[in-house]
Amino acid sequence: MFRARKAVNQAEWNAALEALPVAELGEAHPVSIFEANAFYDAGDKGCADGPLDEIAAVLHRLEPGQTLEVRATDPSVATNLRAWCRLAKHELVTHEGDRYFIRRK
Repeated sequence: MFRARKAVNQAEWNAALEALPVAELGEAHPVSIFEANAFYDAGDKGCADGPLDEIAAVLHRLEPGQTLEVRATDPSVATNLRAWCRLAKHELVTHEGDRYFIRRK
């Protein structure tokens, strides 16, 4: 399980980001319905189970304006991801069913 804690310095933060598994488009994963630049599959994990840290890491790897598609089947994600995007200043462009389309700030 991924446990979040504040990085001591930028090097530690970068090392933690590199250690996270990220599915780039073109790798084996469910098909992107929004044609995003990257894809993250949270499965049935709710936001309390760590996907927000992983989503943040994926967004950190993207350029400003690029997009991330998130697949999450836990119903709490609809509310929590919207609030997190607002706090992190990312744009939750749309969501359809269990898919969420986020534009990096």
